[in-house]
Amino acid sequence: MTPIHPEDDAHEDFLWNHRGPVDEDIARLERLLAPQAWRERPWTPRKVVPMARPPRRWRTLAAIAATLALIAFGLHAGFRYRLQWPDAQPWQITAIEGGVRIDGRAVDANAQLAQDAVLETGPDGTARLRVARIGDIVIGEDSRFSLRQTGGGKHRTVLEHGRLWAKLWAPPGAFGVATPAGDVFDLGCEFVLDARQDGSGALTVRSGWVQIDSAFREVLVPQGARVEFGRGGRPGTPYDLGADAAFLAALRMIDTQGADDNEEAIRTLVTTARPQDAISLLLLLQARPQLTDGPLFDRLNELMPATAHVTRAAWRERGVVALSPWWDALPYPRVKRWWLHWPDAFGAREDAATLLREETH
Repeated sequence: MTPIHPEDDAHEDFLWNHRGPVDEDIARLERLLAPQAWRERPWTPRKVVPMARPPRRWRTLAAIAATLALIAFGLHAGFRYRLQWPDAQPWQITAIEGGVRIDGRAVDANAQLAQDAVLETGPDGTARLRVARIGDIVIGEDSRFSLRQTGGGKHRTVLEHGRLWAKLWAPPGAFGVATPAGDVFDLGCEFVLDARQDGSGALTVRSGWVQIDSAFREVLVPQGARVEFGRGGRPGTPYDLGADAAFLAALRMIDTQGADDNEEAIRTLVTTARPQDAISLLLLLQARPQLTDGPLFDRLNELMPATAHVTRAAWRERGVVALSPWWDALPYPRVKRWWLHWPDAFGAREDAATLLREETH
């Protein structure tokens, strides 16, 4: 028996090196497995794909949102600073003309008006003051004015007699003036107030609204309108500054004598009323419901837009609420939107003292 030498066989074995006789079984198996054979491939570094950036439109929107947020924060902080005021901190006097005294002592433009102090002006005197941080006032000639309360968002003053111009930018009710005719509350506006010791006087609103609380009734006066007070402080009916002289005469007659047996005055109101005079007719109707059955009610419906029609039946059944369409149709800004009157945030007008002297009753 011939011995087996593996090393010799390895050189001739078809399974290992394809030498020697071909083994058909092994060859067939190799052909079947050939597709799965390992093949060396050259190594290449992986390409790094950068992270996709957000579209430019979204970056723009994000920048706008951040800017708006910053503006909102700034406005909020500015509002807070403007409305906050230390309790009892004096008001600064910014200008003086003629003779001006505080508690009987003459003062100059660097003085301050302390809480409970009394400021008086002579026949040729005027004083301009900064109302905390919310606006300015000018005290006219022959006036007696005092600061009763100041702090936070509430400032209360007294005008015993004389004239006052005010321009303020603050929430409704932040500033108030007590007069012999009643309490006057600023609703974010500019106005001129005339007060006399017997209760008579007048109020002219140049921007926004003013509310008057008297012993007789509450009156709201819009911009471009005026209300007069009789002796004892009884308020008349507010009227537009451009009202016809005949309209004003008839309105004053009804205010002083009443509507009963005053048919001629009512006819004058109806025939001379313009769309701007609707505020007077509306307030007159609320104060004197007996006018509902007359021509004044019909004239109001004529002056108002067709979409603001009010019926007598609704007025009798629902009262003041039924008049809401008329109120909403009036050409005045809404009372509570004080922030829309942003020009009032600026300082006092240079002609404020002149305005106090020239405006007639």
